[in-house]
Amino acid sequence: MSTLCMTADIAVIGGGAYGLSAALWLRRLRPDLSVLLLDRSDFAGNETGRCGAGFRAQWGAAGNIRLCQESLPSYENFAEEFGYPEGIEFKQDGYLILAHGEEQLDQLRRNIALQARFGVDSALLTAEEVARLAPGLNPAGVVGGSFCARDGSLSPFRVLDGFHRAALRSGVVIRHGVTIESIEPRNGAFRLRAGGESIEAGRVVVATDTRIPQLLGPLGIDIPVQPYPNQAFVTEPLPPRLGPCVVSFAHEMFLNQTVRGSVVVVASDRRRALGADARPTADLFPRAAAHAIDLLPALGTARLLRSWAGLYSITPDMLAVLGETALPGLFVALSGAKGFMTAPAAGRLLAHLVDGQAVPDWFARLSPARFASGEELEKEPAIV
Repeated sequence: MSTLCMTADIAVIGGGAYGLSAALWLRRLRPDLSVLLLDRSDFAGNETGRCGAGFRAQWGAAGNIRLCQESLPSYENFAEEFGYPEGIEFKQDGYLILAHGEEQLDQLRRNIALQARFGVDSALLTAEEVARLAPGLNPAGVVGGSFCARDGSLSPFRVLDGFHRAALRSGVVIRHGVTIESIEPRNGAFRLRAGGESIEAGRVVVATDTRIPQLLGPLGIDIPVQPYPNQAFVTEPLPPRLGPCVVSFAHEMFLNQTVRGSVVVVASDRRRALGADARPTADLFPRAAAHAIDLLPALGTARLLRSWAGLYSITPDMLAVLGETALPGLFVALSGAKGFMTAPAAGRLLAHLVDGQAVPDWFARLSPARFASGEELEKEPAIV
């Protein structure tokens, strides 16, 4: 029989960037309320800890641009805003998005026009300008690109550590190793079941990304998200080869040389079936390595330090899903594969929503209600 072991005014399920940010901002908004964060793994054990660590405002859908814009000042001033003087290894050398072919270049033009509406200082580059900006790249087939100097990369582990410490200081109670198996509405509140224990909470935020349907599906709440596996690896430290982060849609790849010199490669595989099995297939790593060497030839002699696999959260429009579900008091925080980039703004604005405060119209449009109503937002085209 379950034993009631804990109660909280607000429970947040999921300890990645979205969950930690939401829990922290809830306590900052309402220090009179108890906030409990529950995570099934150890610190940084889920998708934020497996991401490529890039940050960019160069998107092709307004919701993604706005969330990144709202988050960037927090990352640029992370030490002050979150009390984390250790630094988050913020390398702000920009993002270079390559176009291999005129169709991709036309899409970048459309993206830049939209970004300009929101004040993003991005620019279209010729093939010659791309070569000057990143001379180590293979220029074959490149017809141009786009670039924004304020984009860059950060350490996901340091960012999570900063969120984690700030949340603890604010009074959030954090428990790792707790797998929530079900959510049950109960007298205007909720009961969370985890093994042999249960937890009562007045309001609940579910921030488990690709695993959200496992908890909300039994309640009749359909959040259309599917997990998409990717592969990542990192090299030994190398002499400077790349300034900006690089995205190549033709190679299905993201590259970044970190402040320590290692090159991080994140590879997608459109031939791979959607599903929660993120284990690399036998052919994925050799194919990804060949694509990486073709894109950055200097990697051909580099030694690998480690590799890992992760999951992207794929939504129909590749936008985040942030807001209250059809069940009052039950909220969802789903990143749409951009949780690390958008966590500061997503957590802060969702906390306002949970507290019953007004949020901007553009943020309100990211609500899960858009799927039930049939409202269609612009679909994000700039996904690797």
